[in-house]
Amino acid sequence: MNSLKSFVTGIFLWSILGGISAQDKALSFSMPDASGTLRLGIIENDSSRWLDAKQEHLNIHCYSLSDTKGFILEIENKTEDITLGWAFGGCDAITPETYIQPQYCKDNVFNVEGTQVTIYHGKVMQLKVTNLIVPPASSIRLSDGHKQHTPLELFTSGKKTDAPVLAATCLIRKGEKLYFCAYKQNAKADYADYMLPELFHKEKQQP
Repeated sequence: MNSLKSFVTGIFLWSILGGISAQDKALSFSMPDASGTLRLGIIENDSSRWLDAKQEHLNIHCYSLSDTKGFILEIENKTEDITLGWAFGGCDAITPETYIQPQYCKDNVFNVEGTQVTIYHGKVMQLKVTNLIVPPASSIRLSDGHKQHTPLELFTSGKKTDAPVLAATCLIRKGEKLYFCAYKQNAKADYADYMLPELFHKEKQQP
């Protein structure tokens, strides 16, 4: 497998090439141009935690996209039913980040239409756009990027903030696969949720 193809950021190189040694690496996925970071966690009743690179509950694979800047992520649940917590934000970061930094969320504006999320970010005269496709079962809220200690804290934090972050919960049943895709839209890259399994297979087969 071509490691350059599989590598979008070092944050998730483990998911393709078999692991990293750091014990406290957050399980997160950043756009190659730093225009957004996706974090994953697990919610169990009233407790929750962000996943790290040593998690054993889910099979997670990620590939960069051939036709644009971005990545596609497949999550397969190999254990019992799990409530996934996820967050996306920090779209004005300077370099790809392991965590969603509140200072890079200030001017991020999220437009959610079903599974399609459009994020407008950057300065007014230099507006940028990042697209995100999320699992259909996601319950999505605008949340406070200053309150990210756990997925539940973020999800219940409220939307009155100067650091807006998108947070969600999503049930993933045993044996089920879910997909995320973050990308820059262009003539060759204009996706919908039903296209993601085929897109993932295509990128997986790339040399």
